[in-house]
Amino acid sequence: MFYSPQHRVIVYDHPFPGQVVASIPGAKQLTDTKVAVPDDLHSLQIARLLNLPAPPLLDMMQYDWPSLPGRTPFAHQRHMASFHALHPRSFNLSQMGTGKTLSCLWAADFLMRVGAVQRCLIISPLSTLVRVWQDEIIRNFTGRRTSTILHGDRDRRIARLGDKHDFYIVNHDGISIGSGTAGPRSTVGDFAALLRDRDDIDLVIADECSAYKDARTRRTMVLKAVIEKKPYVWLLSGTPTPQSPTDAYSLAKLVGNLPGESFRSFQGRTMRKITEYKWAPRVDASAIVHKALQPAIRYSRAECIDLPECLIETRDVALSPTQDKAYKDLKKNFRVVLGEGKAVTAINEAVLRLKLIQIACGAVYGPDREVHKTDAAPRVSVLKEVIAEAGAKILVFAPFTAVVEMLYKELRSEYGSGAVARVYGGTSQGQRNEIFRAFEQEAEPRIIVADPGTMSHGLSLIAADTTIWFGPTDRNEIYEQANARMARPGQKNTMLIVRLTSTPAEREIFKRLADRSSMQGAILTLVEEDR
Repeated sequence: MFYSPQHRVIVYDHPFPGQVVASIPGAKQLTDTKVAVPDDLHSLQIARLLNLPAPPLLDMMQYDWPSLPGRTPFAHQRHMASFHALHPRSFNLSQMGTGKTLSCLWAADFLMRVGAVQRCLIISPLSTLVRVWQDEIIRNFTGRRTSTILHGDRDRRIARLGDKHDFYIVNHDGISIGSGTAGPRSTVGDFAALLRDRDDIDLVIADECSAYKDARTRRTMVLKAVIEKKPYVWLLSGTPTPQSPTDAYSLAKLVGNLPGESFRSFQGRTMRKITEYKWAPRVDASAIVHKALQPAIRYSRAECIDLPECLIETRDVALSPTQDKAYKDLKKNFRVVLGEGKAVTAINEAVLRLKLIQIACGAVYGPDREVHKTDAAPRVSVLKEVIAEAGAKILVFAPFTAVVEMLYKELRSEYGSGAVARVYGGTSQGQRNEIFRAFEQEAEPRIIVADPGTMSHGLSLIAADTTIWFGPTDRNEIYEQANARMARPGQKNTMLIVRLTSTPAEREIFKRLADRSSMQGAILTLVEEDR
């Protein structure tokens, strides 16, 4: 392959140049084996369908890569962005933390600038609507692109969809609001129909697309109806087959692969029946899945050598009704104290901070250390969501014993008793040593749930490359030491710290932890919130 900017063509050496000329408008045969292809987007998209290589498209077309001051795209992000622009229906199977969000936004912005795409629909988990997708749009495309979150009841979503924006962002189940089921099929509601019929929404990005791995669910059937005629569909997931090779079937169907093949046929090709109710993957299942999920690009964090040593991500989590009530009561009481002119001392401010964190984590301690549970189901759900996306082993930090116990029980039920271990004040030194040894040397446990205050200085847990804070601590030293457990000599991967938050006060605490600043005054956000 040779690119001539002067002539605006790419010259290929091909055994059958006539086939290329017949497939690509404007292509010209130069010799018995050489053919010149125009360097425009459409020609290069066809060239890729013919398995011809392509130069880095966005750089070739002098894309300006809008971003925060001092921020430039990593080499793998440039590759991802060009890949998606060249492959209208494709997969990005890169690991969490590799920067696929911004790569896709750059690709979308490029396609908008060249007139190939008008508007984009982004579908993602609730926890990433604002803190991941909209934040990246605002930080990198302000003054150039606009966005809106399609959330709330049906009427509110439809009203926001009526406003003109470049990016519309909606949660996985949000597209099927108002839709129903009729026998084996799903009926498309008003909101989904509007998304389907909007010709100007011609690009759909579905993040964490494994949410659609079951073709029989309403959410998947509605998505299929919405995207069926959309020219650009990009499905993103670091774990496309979390449970079985057959998880790939629905995803492949969504982009138009496996035409005419039934689920039973795909199951028979990828799985073998062991008993009446048990199946196991065939030897060649991975190769079949790989072929079904094409075209695709994948990077692991280990392959992204230009990434920083550690990445930090925040996920928004909804409060459950019981948490919301407790949180509002806490704010009300605090405002009463301030209204009476009482001084907020460092001691009672610390008590309020701990109470706030306890509410968010799902276990409030009474005056005699009795535990009052608050439903933390939304936060547990997002925790499992992040665990499903993570590649290697995981450290989960929860700042209270009752919360550690609750998560230990939840995660063992979800992933199996051997997959999860817990470390807290009641864990003996001998038990800790065995847990840490197995975590570093054996396949299980994959997850350690721990009170961060019990993780000693100097402890090395480099088998993990992801740390999840179920709730914040309010002590800087503990936060730094806990994060340092995986940041030890021998760590080969880029590390990821994921912080779960439900309130501005929690986000302020995490901000101060990251800045190593004092917690004094952090709780004052309680009276500044408009909740």
